Amino acid sequence: MSPGGEKPPGDPADKPSGGEDFSEVSFQRLGQKIADLSRELSDITKLAGAAAPRKLELEAAASAFKSLSEAYARQPEAFNEAQLSLFERNTLALQELSMGAPSEAADADARFSDPAWRENPFFDFVRRMYLAQSSWAENLAWNAPGLSDTERRRAAFFIRQATAAMAPSNTLMGNPRALKALFETDGASVQRGFSQLQEDFDKGHGRVAVTQSDPDAFEPGRNIAVTPGEVVLKNTLIELIRYFPTTATVKASPILIFPPWINKYYVLDLTPANSLVAWLRDQGFTVYMVSWRSADEESKDFGWDDYLKLGARASLDWIHAEHQVPVNVAGYCVGGALASILAARMADEGDRRLASLTLLAAQTDFSEPGDLGLFVDEASIGGIEQLIAESGGVMPGEAMRDAFNLLRPEDLIWRYVEDRYLLGNEAKAFDLLYWNSDQTNLPGPLHIASLRKLYLENALARGDFTVEGKAINLRAIQTPTFIHAARKDHISPFPSVYKGVNLFGGSVTFLLADSGHIAGVVNPPASGKYRYWTGDLLPPSHEAWVAYAKEHPGSWWPVWAQWLAEKSGEDVAPLPPAIGAKPAPGSYVLETLATIRARRDG
Repeated sequence: MSPGGEKPPGDPADKPSGGEDFSEVSFQRLGQKIADLSRELSDITKLAGAAAPRKLELEAAASAFKSLSEAYARQPEAFNEAQLSLFERNTLALQELSMGAPSEAADADARFSDPAWRENPFFDFVRRMYLAQSSWAENLAWNAPGLSDTERRRAAFFIRQATAAMAPSNTLMGNPRALKALFETDGASVQRGFSQLQEDFDKGHGRVAVTQSDPDAFEPGRNIAVTPGEVVLKNTLIELIRYFPTTATVKASPILIFPPWINKYYVLDLTPANSLVAWLRDQGFTVYMVSWRSADEESKDFGWDDYLKLGARASLDWIHAEHQVPVNVAGYCVGGALASILAARMADEGDRRLASLTLLAAQTDFSEPGDLGLFVDEASIGGIEQLIAESGGVMPGEAMRDAFNLLRPEDLIWRYVEDRYLLGNEAKAFDLLYWNSDQTNLPGPLHIASLRKLYLENALARGDFTVEGKAINLRAIQTPTFIHAARKDHISPFPSVYKGVNLFGGSVTFLLADSGHIAGVVNPPASGKYRYWTGDLLPPSHEAWVAYAKEHPGSWWPVWAQWLAEKSGEDVAPLPPAIGAKPAPGSYVLETLATIRARRDG
C-alpha cells in the first residue's frame, strides 16, 4: 500500500543539504506522507462503510437506547439531575487537574497508563474528561427511572460499547503514544497500521477482524496441543483423544473431559507448562479429551440429541468398554451442561458407569447468565435464526467471535486497534489469544436450542429441557459432583454457577477459583498464581457461601485431583496404545473457518 516510488525512511537522498532547516524539511515530508496515507484510509473507510453492522447488533442497541430515552422523557426532572451530575463530574476533574493531583482512575486504566498521558497537560486533560463523561454516561442507565433490572443492564452494556469505541486512545490525533510513534518513524508507523487494517478487513470478509495474535506463530500438534496421545475413536461429530501415561501405574477410573464446542479443545492443552491434561496425566490419571468437529455441511443439522449420542454417550461407551470400570466425567463451560445431561439420563436409566461428575465454570441454572443474557430475547433469537439461515444452517464462528469480544471490548478489541493500527506494531505470539481466534461454527439447531431453552427459559434447571425425548431431571443424579466456579468469570458468572449446588441429588463439593473464565480454570500449580476458596457448607445463596469460605493461595488443581483420586479406585497398570490409532491432536482440531469455507465453496 506504499505510494509508488517512495524512498525508505532514512534514505540519504532525503537529508537536507547546505543551510536547509532539517525540521522544516522533515515536517514537509511527513505532511506529504500523511496526505498519501489519508487517501489510503479514505479507501479503506469506503470499504468498511459498505459492510453494515449485523442487524441483530443494531436492533439490540437501538432497543436499549430507546428504552433509556423514553425513561428520562417520562421523568424530565431525573434528566435534569443527571445533567447536574455531569457538570459536577467535569468540575471535579478540572479542579483535580489544576491542583496537579494525580488521577488514580486514569492511571489504573490500561488505555491511559502510559507516562505520555500524564506528562502532557493537554492529553492528561483529555483522558480525565473522557473518564468523567463515560462513567456519567453509564450511570445514566443505572439511574434511569422505571426500567427493569434487565433493561438497565442492557442499556449500560451498550453505553460501555459506545464509550469504549469513543475513547481518545482509539484515534491518531487523540493518542500521544501514536503521535510520538508517527513522528519518530517519519510516518512509517501509520503506514504499517493502515496496511494491517487492510489485511484485517480482507481477512474479515466484509468486517474488520482485529488480529490479536500472530496467526503464523502456532499450530496444533506443533507447539500447542502437543501432549502425546492418540485418537481412539472418530465419528461424524468427535475425535476422542487418549493421552499416553507418564507414570508406572494409573488410577483405575479414567477421566473423560467434554470441552466447550464454541472453541477448540486445546485451551486445556495449550503448552506443556499450562496444560491441564498433561498435569492430570502426570498425577497418574488416564485422560481422555473430546475434540468437537466444527459445523459444516455434514453436521450443520445436529442438535442436543446428536451431541449426547455421538459425543457424550459414544465416548463413555468406548472408554467403559476399554477399562471396565466407572468413569470420571468432567465438562467445561457448555461441555458441563452436556456432562450433567448425560449424568441425568444415565441416572434415569439406572446406569452406574459414572464414578464422578465435575462441572468446570459451567452453568446448569441460567437465571443469572451475566452479560451474555443481555443478547438473548425473542427478538435477538429471531435475528440469529436469520443469520444462521443466511450462513447455510450454521452459526458462523466469526459472529460468535464478535459477540464474545464485545463482552470485553477494551481488552479484546480496542487495545489491538491502538497497537496494530495506530502504533503499527505487528501482532505478537500469544497462545491463549491464538486459541481465542481459532473459532468454530456451531450447528444451527444446537445453538438456537441452547439460547432459547437454556438461557431464555432456564429449562435445564426447571426440569423442562428435553433430550432423547425425556425431560432432564438433575435431581436424579446421585453421582458425587464437584462444581467449580471462577470469581471474575464473565461467561459463566459465579452467582449463576453456584445455583447449581442446589440442583443435584447426590453429594456436592463446591470450589471457587480466582480470576476469570479461562485463567480461573487453567492455573497450573507451578505458576504460583491466584488463589481459591473452599467451604463445607452449601447455603442457598453464593453470598452466604463466601461468608464462611476459607481462602487458600495458589492453584485449585491439587484439590480437584485429590477429590478425583478418592473416586478412582486402586492403582493399575496403564493400557497399551491402541493398534493403528492416529496421533493426537487428530484432524478435527486442524479444521479452520477458512478451510471449511473453501471446501463449501468448492
